Parts: sequence; C-alpha cells; structure tokens
Amino acid sequence: MMTVSPQDSALNSFDFERELFELVHDTAPRLFAVVVEYRDGEGEFDKDAAIVAWGLAHEDGVADVTRVGGGGPLRLAAAENVGRYFGRADGESSRVVWLTPEVKAPAAPAA
Repeated sequence: MMTVSPQDSALNSFDFERELFELVHDTAPRLFAVVVEYRDGEGEFDKDAAIVAWGLAHEDGVADVTRVGGGGPLRLAAAENVGRYFGRADGESSRVVWLTPEVKAPAAPAA
C-alpha cells in the first residue's frame, strides 16, 4: 500500500481542541433558575422574588430540576413545566430564567 502526502498543508491543520470545545458547547445542557415572584394584596407584582430551584435542560427538551433548600429532584418533559410545581400559592407566580454565560472557544494554534 502506498501513502501519499497531501500537497496542501491546510489539510493537516485539524484543530482537535477547537473541535472538542464545539462538541461540548453544542451538546451541553442549558442552565436555568426557577424564580417565584410575589404579588402585593392588590394583585400587582411587589418586585420581590426568590430562586426556588435550579435546572438543566437537555438537548431532547427534558429538564432536571433541583429544589433550593431540599426536597426531591424533579424530571420534567420541558423546563417550562415548572409552573406545575412552583409558585402556585395565592400571590405567587413562577418563571424560568435562563443563564447564558459567555463561552469562548480556545485560540487557534499558531502556525
């Protein structure tokens, strides 16, 4: 068997670190907080809130939720379903707040 060297040196410039970073970044679960907002006696939001849980939403939409202060974990079909479990009392409302940290790819190797 004969091996032929590529004529184009760019073919040898595969950047494994960048490919690995992109794989991890593209498939990582998304982090979110479950926030409960509180209303005053007249039905207006009182500008008061608390984080009651943290969650990870996976590529397939399933979300794993961990309650702040204890309690069993939840597995939900979608992160948006948290309203069934949090903020159901009178004067409360829950919502999902997504965290989108800035992520930078590793620098390309010097040529």
